[in-house]
Amino acid sequence: MAQQTADCLIIGGGISGVSTAYQLALRGHRVILLERRYLAAGGTGRTVGLVRQHYSTETTARMALRSLQVWQDFENAVGGDVGWVPTGALFIVAPHDLDGLKANVELQKRVGINTEFLDPLAVLDLAPYLYVDDIGGAAYEPGSGVADGAMATTAYAERAKALGAAILQGVEVTSICVEGGRVTGVETPQGRFSAPVVINAAGPWGPKLAQQLGYDTPVESSRHQVAVFQRPESLADRHPFIGDFIQGFYLRSETGRLTLSGSLEASEAANRVDPDHYDEAVDMDFNLEMAEYTEHRIPPMGEAELRKGWAGLYDVTPDWHPIIGKMPGLDGFICAFGWSGSGFKMAPVTGEMLADLATGEQRCPIDPHPFRFERFAEGELITGQYSYSIMC
Repeated sequence: MAQQTADCLIIGGGISGVSTAYQLALRGHRVILLERRYLAAGGTGRTVGLVRQHYSTETTARMALRSLQVWQDFENAVGGDVGWVPTGALFIVAPHDLDGLKANVELQKRVGINTEFLDPLAVLDLAPYLYVDDIGGAAYEPGSGVADGAMATTAYAERAKALGAAILQGVEVTSICVEGGRVTGVETPQGRFSAPVVINAAGPWGPKLAQQLGYDTPVESSRHQVAVFQRPESLADRHPFIGDFIQGFYLRSETGRLTLSGSLEASEAANRVDPDHYDEAVDMDFNLEMAEYTEHRIPPMGEAELRKGWAGLYDVTPDWHPIIGKMPGLDGFICAFGWSGSGFKMAPVTGEMLADLATGEQRCPIDPHPFRFERFAEGELITGQYSYSIMC
């Protein structure tokens, strides 16, 4: 393949990479995206697709709101079908966690998020099939919902291509080229691609590429399992997303009377795996654990039937927040990975932030500075006013 040049090279064909390609192409820049396998081959293709706003820092709450506005109107905002389904999102806590939950609801309201506090009776009124005797209260977001990871990635890629971006699949980046203190491009088995800006959005594979240039990013790949149950006829209707902080798990409804279930525990980070070699099936012990939690929270689910689940990947940092920023000491090298399970829902804003970093523009109203790589050495990890498991 002859050498190709661009204004910006993007490594990784997940949702963050294609969103960034779209944003750069929209601004008139020449973009080449390189994906070693196929689009959404990593964590994006195995996401449960939740789009929620329940975060406990102002920066992440603002990002979630701005992203939600794109997801809700994706066809007009970007173009294409992402399988958007409004479900609402309900986050329940025990009585001893009420103060933190209420403070978080107020923070979210201050940034414009449509959310409200519900007492146990109001929770039961919203979802009469729930067991609420151990609930202190809940936060409810009526506007949240779910989208399809593969569909969304394809939609972003198609729009980027229509704007002139090159989206190349089956092209693996083997090394990043550096000369005179700045990046100059990348090497692949198909030849060299040249650009003054390289964005590493390779998800769980991002740390290895950064390591080649001497950056020891504290990001580990972990295996996240998703159990799938078919609801009984008595629960035929779609239920809201339920984040159960009491038991440390979530429930997400799907078409065909299906409910998806997974862990919210921070111990998920301990399930470290090689992203190229891990078990993509679900452990039976995990299925049984999720079945027990599910039946406790929704007693009629005791009659649910087990279906085939799957396991995907999280790229996890010590504070469960991503690395987004220019890497120190090397001009033109930008990293964007370590989303720790939140990358899909935040992709519309991530693309804006990365386009700003690549071009020097400031079109996104949210500053990515808190997510800089240097924060780990500086001891400025990101913490919210509370941290409920992995949904910080």
